[in-house]
Amino acid sequence: MLTMIFFLFCLGSLVSLLLFQEQADYLKMKVQHTADLISKGARAAGKWEYVDTEGERRTRLFATTGEAIGSEAEIIRGAREEAEILWGNNRSSLEKGFDRARITHQKGEQPYLYRQGIYHVRIGVDSNVPYLWDDVDIRMERVSQSGVYD
Repeated sequence: MLTMIFFLFCLGSLVSLLLFQEQADYLKMKVQHTADLISKGARAAGKWEYVDTEGERRTRLFATTGEAIGSEAEIIRGAREEAEILWGNNRSSLEKGFDRARITHQKGEQPYLYRQGIYHVRIGVDSNVPYLWDDVDIRMERVSQSGVYD
């Protein structure tokens, strides 16, 4: 009887460990998907293609609509503005599964990334996941970067 209880305990621990691992993988996938969606959406909205004076096709990424208007560019919306809209739309779905979600755009708003045509986003989440008899705090960050390349 004691041996059977021991093996049931071991089996329960193994199943709990597998469920914990799968839950952590699911959380990572969800955060990565949101980060990819934001970076690619922001890049697509702020991208402007034009032909320069030498007749070559160029692309540029604009941070804001005002900046694009100043350069007489035709874009949907600035990359940073679009990223904020996408984050606002997707934040609630992330916060359902996490205790806290945070986002960092452009490595702290580094303007050289816009000039290079890159949109970089980092999403960090904190979650409390049950494991055996205790809760484990999970903190993860996922990064996505999309670029406008000639």
